[in-house]
Amino acid sequence: MIALNRNRRKKWTPHDVMKFAMQQVHERRTISTKPKSSQSKCGKKMGKRNKDDKQSPLIALLPGAKIDSEKGKITVNIGISKETVIFNIGGVKFETYRSTLYRQPDSPLANEEFLQKHFRSNKKEYFFDRDPAMFKAILNYLRTGELHMPPYMCGPAAKLELEFWGIPDSIIERCCYTHYNAYNSTLRALNRLEKDRHGSFDYPVDTHTTRKMSKWKRIRSKASIILNHPERSKSAKVYGMVSLLVVAISILSFLAETHPSIQVKETVYDVSFVYNATTNITTNSTTQKEVVMPHPVLDIIDHSCMAFFTIEYILRVVLSLRRLVYVRSLMGIIDLFALLPDYIQLIMFSISKHLAHTSFTRIITILKITRILRIFRLVRHVPGLWILVYTLKASLRELLLMVAFLFVGMLIFSSLIYYVDDREIFTSIPHSFWWALITMTTVGYGDMYPVTALGYVIGSLTAMCGLLMIGFSVPILVNNFITYYQYVEFAIQDEKLKREKSEILEDPLIGDQEMTKNNNSYR
Repeated sequence: MIALNRNRRKKWTPHDVMKFAMQQVHERRTISTKPKSSQSKCGKKMGKRNKDDKQSPLIALLPGAKIDSEKGKITVNIGISKETVIFNIGGVKFETYRSTLYRQPDSPLANEEFLQKHFRSNKKEYFFDRDPAMFKAILNYLRTGELHMPPYMCGPAAKLELEFWGIPDSIIERCCYTHYNAYNSTLRALNRLEKDRHGSFDYPVDTHTTRKMSKWKRIRSKASIILNHPERSKSAKVYGMVSLLVVAISILSFLAETHPSIQVKETVYDVSFVYNATTNITTNSTTQKEVVMPHPVLDIIDHSCMAFFTIEYILRVVLSLRRLVYVRSLMGIIDLFALLPDYIQLIMFSISKHLAHTSFTRIITILKITRILRIFRLVRHVPGLWILVYTLKASLRELLLMVAFLFVGMLIFSSLIYYVDDREIFTSIPHSFWWALITMTTVGYGDMYPVTALGYVIGSLTAMCGLLMIGFSVPILVNNFITYYQYVEFAIQDEKLKREKSEILEDPLIGDQEMTKNNNSYR
């Protein structure tokens, strides 16, 4: 400020203005950090520094300075130099005025030391082995002061380029930031998906070659593949199909127990003891009653399936390379809880047959519904089923938003329908919650319906709001499912190719043949 005031009487030439501005910016830079020798480190360091540093207020005093108070940046539009510079970015040449580079004095392109490291004197150009499409956007940013991203540019790749050129991603215009942020959000979601895919339902297999394993560890590795990875070998696929068949039989047996045609009637004798205090004699009385029981064949099927799942669970725990991973996994918990009700019921029946019809035993029978959860074993054979479960888990925020919409709409429309319609049908506002929920979800059982003119209006508004609510929330879940499903399909194919390649390299005969074939092809 003082230097500028002292020279106010002096007639400033364009060269003097440029020199003074660059001198002020350069002095501020050299005080904070020292220049790096490496090209990539220099760019990243400048990018990191520009995020924290603010533009010098002296820049606003330069001729042609434009101050944007909303975005907090100063653009200097000098436009007084006819000197041009040539940039060779990945084989694509760009030519611009040197004054354009100084419109953003904090940019590395305005740093002569940074540019001289990449100057080729024989061709009189600056060469950078970077993405030309991204450099075009950055050059336009220097010209106009607005950073617009190429729509086809991947977010993480664009972020690396911005870091190299020392431009923070926070200044991207709103019209382009949505796509840029979507790419980065998708990458974070897919990284989290990959971690969960190997942690929830997948069990680790030792990555070392079988030659370096001990005999017991080799057996455990092969057993882990057979038990947990049906796509790895033919024997694992056969075992997987047998396991699914037993699961299907167990579930069908559970369903058949409730059908009247497969149930039988049995006579049960209930013995009770009565104590007479007058005669000091205890007498027993026997009552006879008929109860409905499942067919004995179903008991044989249940016990056979229970024995199979018990042996399988023990083998998984004993032969697993990481036992705690299986025990703590979702499938391990499901397998254990599906076995516990059967064993509790079997122990109680073994103690006394009279316990078979007590209230506690009926609760145990209800808990046998956990047997249905074994259907989730299909996740090892059908990736789409696991993706469906994972999509609901990963989209919990969207689901909660949909529930919030439902709750607000249910509260509003149930209150309205209670006051405008028949009180004999809608007896209370909590009783009207059911009608509002069923109408908003477009189910419409018909057990409750409006009968007045205003009731028809409220019912129509309720249905339309329900359609909008579904239209807003469901596409988000569908898009998440499609993204996760496509990625898992790609990951499975990639793992299959890597596995086949590793098997070829491990086989000495095939490996030598491939090496000889490759050597001959080079010749």
